[in-house]
This record gives sequence, C-alpha cells and structure tokens, in this order.
Amino acid sequence: MNLIIQLDEIKESGLQLEGDAGQEELPQVDELVNAGSLMLPEPVHYRFDITRLSGMVEIDGELECDIEVPCGRCLESYRLPISSRFSLTLSESIPECFDEEGNEIELSTEEMGLALIEGEEIDLVEPLQEQVLMALPIQPLCREECKGLCPYCGNNLNESECDCTAPKFDTRFASLKDFKVKNK
Repeated sequence: MNLIIQLDEIKESGLQLEGDAGQEELPQVDELVNAGSLMLPEPVHYRFDITRLSGMVEIDGELECDIEVPCGRCLESYRLPISSRFSLTLSESIPECFDEEGNEIELSTEEMGLALIEGEEIDLVEPLQEQVLMALPIQPLCREECKGLCPYCGNNLNESECDCTAPKFDTRFASLKDFKVKNK
C-alpha cells in the first residue's frame, strides 16, 4: 500500500487509487487497537479519485471497513460496519480573496475549507485515518434494546435477570438534606 503520491503522478485525466490499509499503516487507529478501544479484524478498503486543476487538488474518497467495539451498555464486543464518503481540497498556495469593494482580505486555509500542499507529495494516510475515527460512534450499542449491566452485581441483563434489589440507605440523616447554614 502506498498512500503517498507525487504531484506529478496526477495526470490530466486524474488518478485513481484503490486498495487496503491495515491497522499498522494507520498510526492513530493502531493506537486505539493497542489500547483495547476497538479491533480492526480486516483492513480498511479505500478508493480515491484525485484530480488536479490550476494549483488545486480535489480528492474524492470513500472507505469501508468493519470494526469490533465494546457495547457502551453491556461491554460485549460486536462488529460494526463503517462506510464513509468524503472530499478534500488541497491547494499549492493560499488563494487571494477580495471583499465586495475589491479590497483584498486575508483568510486562513481552514476558513476557506482548504489544506495546503507542502512539498511535491500528498500523504493520504491522515485523511483516511481521520475518516475512520470520525465514523466511530460516540456510544456504541450492540443493539438499541440492550439492557446493559446490573448496577449492583454487574450481571449482563441481556443474558439473564438478577435478583438484586436497590440497596437501602440509612435515612437517619434524611431530615438534614435541606438544612442550610445562614451566614452572619
């Protein structure tokens, strides 16, 4: 897999790249796998359509992969398919921008939705792993009706019910819960 391309490889007709990237080729994903946050049982399949025109490079990409993540409720691992489409615009220099009166204004590349090309090559590892990370769910659920774990004994409530009851708290001081001290 070579996700580093030279600018002169992008011909007038464009450039298409398709392949697979394993976790070791995506450092941030590899870090999450090594931390136990997720598993990547198969490589990430990617496709890039790259075109170049007048100092800009347009990248249309898509990726597909399966990950294994622990459920946010019951902690059981499950397989989750990920699919993402994205576009990225790179520029060899910051374009000039003008306001309505014709005065030049200064905008950052982020404000214009651009990234700068540094040197004569483009590294596609960063946008690929960024898309994998952005596709990860905030709270993964093995299924919507997952019952989770018992808060008292830790039993997986999807597998069996438990006989736990809520613990009884000592109520001798319950009358003090609304007590307020007045400052003098």
